[in-house]
Amino acid sequence: MTKKTTPTPANAAHFGLTTMTCVVIAGMIGSGVFTTSGFALADLQSPGRVLLAWSIGGLIALSGAVAYGELARRLPYSGGEYLYLSRMLHPFFGFLAGWISLTVGFSGSIALVALTFEEYVVPDGIRGSTLPPGTAAIAVIVIFGLGHAFLVKLFAWLQNAIVAIKLLALFSFLAVALSVISTHPWHWEATAEALPPLLAWPTLLAMSTSVMFISLSYAGFNSAIYAASEVYHPDSTVPRSLMLGTVLVTILYLLLNMIFVTATPAVEILGSPRVASIAAHAIGGSPLELLIRIAIGLGTLSSVAGMLMIGPRVISRMADDAVFFAAFRTGPNSIRRSVLLQAGLAVALVLVSNLRDLLGFLGVTLSLSSAVTVATLLMPLRATTSGENQAIRRPSAATLIAAAFYVLSTLILIAMMFRHDSHDLIRTAVTLGSGTVVWLVIRLCRDRQT
Repeated sequence: MTKKTTPTPANAAHFGLTTMTCVVIAGMIGSGVFTTSGFALADLQSPGRVLLAWSIGGLIALSGAVAYGELARRLPYSGGEYLYLSRMLHPFFGFLAGWISLTVGFSGSIALVALTFEEYVVPDGIRGSTLPPGTAAIAVIVIFGLGHAFLVKLFAWLQNAIVAIKLLALFSFLAVALSVISTHPWHWEATAEALPPLLAWPTLLAMSTSVMFISLSYAGFNSAIYAASEVYHPDSTVPRSLMLGTVLVTILYLLLNMIFVTATPAVEILGSPRVASIAAHAIGGSPLELLIRIAIGLGTLSSVAGMLMIGPRVISRMADDAVFFAAFRTGPNSIRRSVLLQAGLAVALVLVSNLRDLLGFLGVTLSLSSAVTVATLLMPLRATTSGENQAIRRPSAATLIAAAFYVLSTLILIAMMFRHDSHDLIRTAVTLGSGTVVWLVIRLCRDRQT
């Protein structure tokens, strides 16, 4: 079903460790870190337990970064989950992973982040009255889509600059918060008079739900794998970028959320999506609130830019393997077409989707695809397509432990989410079912041609 492909001059390496680490950071720091803890506090009723949920999410992401780093050493090519499952499991499962990436993983995530940008950056008086809903979100997608299609190097540099400014804003916020740590009243008290035991079933269910949503904030830890063919020395650069980006973001998340959930009394942020701006205002007034709003805006912009850079590489890889339209095969204009397709799908989702509906659906579907991909490391070694298995070797014990922890943790979270709300199960089944139909149609068309 698959055929051998190799990088061409149009697909030559031009991304280094700095750019790919910025891609990882951009993929991770979107809007979730600024909005999720208010909902988690409503469920878990304790700032300490909210931070525990963020710590668990970080540990899962770090184990995933180790596992994906091993996959990148084994197959240092663009394509992500599609490539890994096609080569190490079966082309059908690879196609389903690619279908998820195309329709949900990137298009859905781009739409979600762009809508969040509109919600938090565009003033309420303008959004929905002067500007129709979705206008700002679509504008962001179109600008970065055209940029990554026609001005690749310029927009890669621009993305690095946005990430640098975003990190500067976040570390400035942390510096201000730490400067008043001895004088500001911090609130560690629980929202309930008597918290249920941590290991009680209702608490475990609430914790798993919170960790699943928090995991969306960590989801970009594997971003560098999707453009591996265009990275200098990808078998070493990609794994290093995954670990560097994930470690930095995990530390940053824990520090930020420690401030977000304790800077004000819990009643002021309970169930609120504006937990970051509320905390910033409580610590430093309007100037610090403006700074955190700038960070949120830059975070969403860099996420949209990053996903529009890496997502289209999956489309081109699928086309190279003859499981997607030939117009997107590797060539002088293939990435340009793939970027425009990805941007177009994201715009369509902005027009028809609800931000809240996208949130849970993305978490479950992407986690399932990721867990199956990492699980291939736990299977017996098998040869990949000739010419691509440059570094096939048995993973180390530490890598296998990290992979097993990631798979087990992710599957437990998915099971708990399904028990809590079955609607996401139905949406996931529809996505997989539609992908199966498309696969069968493509196979039928190919058989008729031969």
